[in-house]
Amino acid sequence: MPMGHFSGAQIKMASMTLGLVQMELEKLKRMPLVNAEIYLELLNKLVEPLAVVQGMMGLRTWLAEVQMFMSKLKQRSFSGMPLSPRERQVLQWYSARWRELRGGPCDMGRPEAQIVLISLGELAMY
Repeated sequence: MPMGHFSGAQIKMASMTLGLVQMELEKLKRMPLVNAEIYLELLNKLVEPLAVVQGMMGLRTWLAEVQMFMSKLKQRSFSGMPLSPRERQVLQWYSARWRELRGGPCDMGRPEAQIVLISLGELAMY
């Protein structure tokens, strides 16, 4: 189905999912120490409902959330709490997976998305 051509039921379901995921993200952001794996799961769940509800602007919103995640990881790293081997592995996997996504409501082809996702892959190396 082309972008922007969703039924009312699909939009309603995506809006409900979006609200729940955003609520979970807000809780996670308030925590002093973020778990990269949990945060990445929420970002993964966020991408499609954002695309359905916000169209192309959903990618911009999603990228802002990814940037927030990256800043939380930097804060964590600067406070002496490096990523666990599992978190590094998951971060690399998600970065590679998001770069593979093409077409439909989750198009990751935009240069801004590529820059952020490549940065996530590099961040996993530290």
